[in-house]
Amino acid sequence: MILLLLALAGAPLNGFAQTSPAATTPFIVEQTYWIKAGKELQFIGLFEKNRAPVLRARIKEGRALWVRLNRPRFNANNEQWDLRVTIAWRDAESAAEPVIPGKTQLTTEQQIMDELVVERTEVPIHEWTVNSESAR
Repeated sequence: MILLLLALAGAPLNGFAQTSPAATTPFIVEQTYWIKAGKELQFIGLFEKNRAPVLRARIKEGRALWVRLNRPRFNANNEQWDLRVTIAWRDAESAAEPVIPGKTQLTTEQQIMDELVVERTEVPIHEWTVNSESAR
């Protein structure tokens, strides 16, 4: 028993330190888009062309961990969302886009995308699996 205590006393403390959940848990943001009726595929095409490369760059930089895109298989009515983008950022600070002076001018395609959007929400969320022992 004394040998075990001596071994633990000589061990580096950082090997036993517990990391806080906030330090290891990504900051997940869910963006939901409602698009003008009949324009959903046009918007998704423009999103893939204009926004997806930016998100891929954020993953490459290490700011974002992953990105998921979802759309309903069947769109029964126009009140249902049309595109959901879920982004796992490394942390909350990584989710903040830097403001670049003079970069406020939208491209024509970005302007078209904005005009196709009826409503957009952006909500930080907690995500867990059914198998987990407790909700986070």
